Amino acid sequence: MARRQRQTGTALALVVTWHAGTSGAAVPSLDPETYREPQDGEYWDGSASSTRPFTEERLKSAELDRAGFDKRIMDGQVFVVEDAGKDWPMDGWDCEYFRNDPVFGKAEMNQQYAAGGGAPFVGFKSDWMDSKIASGAKDKDAPQVAPFYWGIKDVQYPDAQRSKTWKKAMLKKVQEHIRLPRYMDAANQRNFETTPEFWFAAGGAGAKAHMDTHVQATMSVQLSGTKRWRLSVMDERMAPFLAMIYKDGDVYERSEAWQPQFNLTLKPGEALFFPPGFIHETLNLGEADSCSASVTFQFTEPMAVGMYRRFLPRVRRTADIHEAWPLLTQWATLKSKADKKGMAYADAKSKALGESGAGAAFRKRDKDGDGFLSNEELTAAFGQDAKNMLGFHDLDEDGRVAREEFAEVFALWAGTVKAAYDDTPQKHRQLQLKDMEGDFNIEDVAPKLQRQLMEASFKLEKSRQHAGGASSTDAEL
Repeated sequence: MARRQRQTGTALALVVTWHAGTSGAAVPSLDPETYREPQDGEYWDGSASSTRPFTEERLKSAELDRAGFDKRIMDGQVFVVEDAGKDWPMDGWDCEYFRNDPVFGKAEMNQQYAAGGGAPFVGFKSDWMDSKIASGAKDKDAPQVAPFYWGIKDVQYPDAQRSKTWKKAMLKKVQEHIRLPRYMDAANQRNFETTPEFWFAAGGAGAKAHMDTHVQATMSVQLSGTKRWRLSVMDERMAPFLAMIYKDGDVYERSEAWQPQFNLTLKPGEALFFPPGFIHETLNLGEADSCSASVTFQFTEPMAVGMYRRFLPRVRRTADIHEAWPLLTQWATLKSKADKKGMAYADAKSKALGESGAGAAFRKRDKDGDGFLSNEELTAAFGQDAKNMLGFHDLDEDGRVAREEFAEVFALWAGTVKAAYDDTPQKHRQLQLKDMEGDFNIEDVAPKLQRQLMEASFKLEKSRQHAGGASSTDAEL
């Protein structure tokens, strides 16, 4: 596989007009009415004319340092570290290891992404590879058999669905065999210890295309076997969606065939890193009697803040990643109060440059009054989250946030939120305001209402496409 390193700086991220701010910084206008997200091919493959599938970047561990790794994660890049599992404590953890290990061998697992839902738990010591429960995937290139899942992380949560055979001693053994790559922030050790999940698949089995709701980047290490991954970022949106549109296998049922942006293969010892907001599918490429085993983690340091900002319009309009919406609010406002209904771009920009509200939040953190938020000032105010605050607002990537940069990003966020709120049918706008507050979650909305919300959103989007606006690649269901 060819190696390619992408340059995903400001030039690729902004199709906007730049102007000089009072601090002397060159600042782009991020008015949602004129802002255009980067083209997917340009951003993830280096050329607007790129054809799918794109070529993932592949590296050796020696080619990565902390700064280079963090930049890739913050920009939301897809890449493979080919020797991530070399001499790893989990080296040798193939399917037979789990069957024969005195600790893990007592556990059960179950098939996920099966037609009609999950399947009963079966033990590692059973003839589980003979189980060929159909996935129901309506795509000839998709996995037709469901994989097995061992979510040992769930022993930490009393209300999680899990087998009674899953014990904390099993999680402890996993934790004892985790080694954080040297190029990752040490704060991720805790993430690795609390998020491990294992996947097992016979030849031809794998997970149907879907998008997870988690908001962090993912690392998946191939322990044994050869696995194909197909991935694509969520599509550009022209209407707000409050219903999930990337559930298991949904992309196979669109009127236009799914065209993944990446089609890559992982061999034992290789690790795939990919950002949140990506539809992904897996497939064991081995023979029917082969067994693929892998372990997956999510981690928070850093977050994909550069990608979140550059693709903010689609992120804020896609319910499948709604758990990121509160984070966007915190980053955009510097954790200050803001109108949940959003605000017109011009009004928001004026507010951020003024003496109250967002403007006061900036001045409060600008301890030396020089019109910039330095990394030191952000760290004093936000601790570990300072890197994310900086990455979200630092448009020219000079290591500090000019007040004009803050004002533009805040106004982009506020204007986008207002547009999403205004485009939501009036009787459903409370869902925009209440989501992720207390126990309310839009994922729990009744199926009938979800269908109504989805149909209304696709109808609005289709009407805007016909009116000549920028197109979305999703066709109406």
